Amino acid sequence: MFKNFNSLILLSLSLLICINFSESTIGVDISLFECDSISKNDWDCLISNGFTFAIIEAWNGGYQLTPEIARCVSDAWTAGMHHVDVYVFMCPNCVGNNPPAQAVNTILKSLAQQNVTYGMLWFDVEQCSGCWNDYASNVAFLQQAVNAAVQAGANVGIYSSEYEWSETVGDSTAFKQYPLWYAHWDQNKNFNDAWAYTFGGWTKPAIKQYDDKAPCVSADSNYYP
Repeated sequence: MFKNFNSLILLSLSLLICINFSESTIGVDISLFECDSISKNDWDCLISNGFTFAIIEAWNGGYQLTPEIARCVSDAWTAGMHHVDVYVFMCPNCVGNNPPAQAVNTILKSLAQQNVTYGMLWFDVEQCSGCWNDYASNVAFLQQAVNAAVQAGANVGIYSSEYEWSETVGDSTAFKQYPLWYAHWDQNKNFNDAWAYTFGGWTKPAIKQYDDKAPCVSADSNYYP
């Protein structure tokens, strides 16, 4: 009896481990530059390595629109990605990014005209040399961009890290109502690093960028439970 009972416990633990593993979802984010070169074979390779979602850059500051965004997103879906989002990096001192509402409308119009199918639109908030101004004006710029996207019907989220957020918009909590995708490259697929995402008024993240490397392509690795 005790032997069978112990076997039952071991079986139950094994099932729990399998369930917990299967509930962890990993994905990649692809920059404008990687989008230019990523192939269908690369997407297939990511799928074979267990990656099931992708977040692809649709706009990069002064570079503006990603030329290959439609092909990139389409290939990700075709390979078998369960979810495909897009992200945008906008900055007040970058050519073509002002006024921010107009730039957002340009982005959304371009995606619609190319029949790009995506879920979330993530705003990338991080530093680059000469891109930003003071905290208050940076918050105002981001607020105008986010408001324009929301008014257009986009599902908006924010990407940043504890350091990049504080350097760019200070201690602003103006965006805490939106989902947070945060960066902390500790190579751990969990949310056990609360210090890394409790900034800007957030208390719970949506996605974690846990590594600046991924198999198959030059990309970052991401996780959500």
